[in-house]
Amino acid sequence: MLRGPEMGELTRRDVFKGTGALGAAAIVDGALGAPARARSRGKEADEADVVDVAVIGAGVSGAYAAWRLLGPEAEHSNALKKLRRSGRGPLRVHLFEGSERVGGRLFSVTPPGMPHLHAELGGMRYLDNQPVVADLVEHLGLPTDPFPVDEPQNLVYLRRHRFTQAQWNDPTVVPYDLPAAIRGKSPDDALVSVIERFVPGAAGMNQKAWDKIKPTASVDGRHLYDIGFWNLLLDAVGQEGWSFLRDGFGYGSVVANVNSIEAMEASVADFVGSPAPQYLLLRNGYQTVPEELVRRFEAEGGTVHLHHQVRRIDRETVHGEDVLALALSVWPTGRPLTVRARHVVLAMPQRSIELLDPDTFLFTSDRFLSDLGSIVPRPASKLFLGYDRPWWEDLGLRAGRSVTDLPLRQTYYWGVEGKQPGADPANRNALLLASYNDLSDVEFWNELLTRPHRLAPVAVTRPPRPMDASAPGALVDEAQRQLRELHGPDARVPDPTSAYFQDWVQDPYGAAFHFWQVGAKSWEIMPRMRHPLPDANLYVCGDAWSTGQGWVYGALTQAELMLEEHFGLPRPTWLSPSTYLGP
Repeated sequence: MLRGPEMGELTRRDVFKGTGALGAAAIVDGALGAPARARSRGKEADEADVVDVAVIGAGVSGAYAAWRLLGPEAEHSNALKKLRRSGRGPLRVHLFEGSERVGGRLFSVTPPGMPHLHAELGGMRYLDNQPVVADLVEHLGLPTDPFPVDEPQNLVYLRRHRFTQAQWNDPTVVPYDLPAAIRGKSPDDALVSVIERFVPGAAGMNQKAWDKIKPTASVDGRHLYDIGFWNLLLDAVGQEGWSFLRDGFGYGSVVANVNSIEAMEASVADFVGSPAPQYLLLRNGYQTVPEELVRRFEAEGGTVHLHHQVRRIDRETVHGEDVLALALSVWPTGRPLTVRARHVVLAMPQRSIELLDPDTFLFTSDRFLSDLGSIVPRPASKLFLGYDRPWWEDLGLRAGRSVTDLPLRQTYYWGVEGKQPGADPANRNALLLASYNDLSDVEFWNELLTRPHRLAPVAVTRPPRPMDASAPGALVDEAQRQLRELHGPDARVPDPTSAYFQDWVQDPYGAAFHFWQVGAKSWEIMPRMRHPLPDANLYVCGDAWSTGQGWVYGALTQAELMLEEHFGLPRPTWLSPSTYLGP
């Protein structure tokens, strides 16, 4: 979005009261330059060709898989050597993406007047206890910075009571009638104390230790994987205790009715582990990770096809060779195209796979359909607002987040342009993650959207939606009202200069992240999903069926395991051979 003299006669208010078309165009062109680069490599595939490996989906798992298949370690893979011989030439790996951009649910937008700040509308951070991500980022040479979260001076506003993060331990200011077991504890400490009741020593366990106990951990004769986490917590701390955890964390998903043992591991790894994990962000935007992977993939001879949307996958025989035929639509015209491949990697989330033609041969497998449905899609949305000054600093707030039970849920004080490395110190433009919310709170904000049919399924005859991150005026006005309520009577919240909103439940994503269903045996399902049908050269990777759901970590571990198990790739030199990646 533009402002000031560049807008001519339009005011800031006009920007937000309009239809959103101008905002959408500005956002798409500003997403780290991705669409401009995308258009330059949007050539169509050759229908007469048979490629060696077709990777479907240019999110981080697809970008990683494609890059690794052409990297230096590929020379040591006997399976890939055989593929090269069958193809009589260099290995041909093609990366297909239905949309106009690389990145998937990593979507970094650079606001006007803030060249060193990036609104992370998708994934925004990683943990230092996620070695695959940390080691890859270091190997790619991408700069990082600390990502602060809970700072003592930041606000908590629950049940119309306002206090600071430093006061969680004072029962007289926390407006909940809590059981003695968690009274006087922060939500983090309260949750870990509950988890330790069922899994002693949980706070110090790593992923390998969790995977060892998952099949057998139980309470009162029932396996924990067969119990919903909400049910378990309600029995342990009652309704008030559960409400305290839900409200105080800022995420409803943390304490929802998903697989208990998986929820415990996710909570310990993310929120309450010992020692506490440290968060990091990518200085130039998280989207630079898949973009850099794709750049290196192309430098090794790989080919990227944007605007190529896969509709259906069939088995075929070509000159006596079993291949997989991909029926695609090439946008913007929707022209049908068939590409054949010896191997296919589906780097796609649950909903994207569900949107394939129902006659796709995968769907004839009852086991695959069961595994496909073993996870629960979870909605989440984000609203970023830009301002001409960091008004929150007037209240002593510098970084990290404030938490509320208002639909905003979480507000992050993202940064001031002039304080970023290499920026003009006199530039006071500032960025706020005004709302990071999930589950039912997403519905609140969706009702304020002006785009009709936003949640309607993708029609076969319609192209994938562009990444429209415009935020309508009604939504911005409501967020401003809630920001004033959260921050109290001393807050002076000016009109924003830019606004960006993204809800990931829209197709073809279907969710911001996923959790394991109650009863799901993840240690059995994950290996099966990496190669769903033993007699087909088709593979699935991504964060949806992983340990680390909703994290780049989960996407990378599943992609790496798939490459090692089914393409014979050795572990990359930048990743320790002893690193545990999961079952």
